[in-house]
Amino acid sequence: MASPPRIAEWLNEVDNIALSSTVASPDAEAGYVRAMGKLMRMRPEGLGGASLTATGEAEILRAVMAGACETAALRLLPYEARVMTSASGAGHHMATVRQRGQHRESTSSGGTFALALVSALALSIVDHYYELAGTLPN
Repeated sequence: MASPPRIAEWLNEVDNIALSSTVASPDAEAGYVRAMGKLMRMRPEGLGGASLTATGEAEILRAVMAGACETAALRLLPYEARVMTSASGAGHHMATVRQRGQHRESTSSGGTFALALVSALALSIVDHYYELAGTLPN
C-alpha cells in the first residue's frame, strides 16, 4: 500500500493538471494528455481505482502522436466513469466527469475538448479522493 505522502504528492500533481489545463492554450493539449496518461499509469496503490496499463498508456501516446488528442483523452477515462461534454463556442469547451462511487460530478473547461476532458477527469479524481476521506469542501 502506498504511503500517505506518495498519495498526497500524486494528488497534488493531478490537481495541478486539473487547474492548469483550464487555461492552457490549444497547442499544449498533447502535452496535457500525455502527462495525464503518465499520472494515470503511476496511480499509487491504495488510492483506489484502476491504474492505466502500460498498453493503455502506449495507445494514448500513439493517438496523441497521430494528432487524435480527443480520442486519447477519452481513453484516459476509467471504464465505469460517466462523462458529459459541451461546447458553447470556439475555444470554450466544458466536460463533466463522475467516477464510479463519486457522489458529486466534477466539471471543468478548457480551450479544446481534450483539455476540458483532462481537466474534468483530474478534478474528479481529486474530488473523489476527498469525498471518500470525508473532507471535500462544500
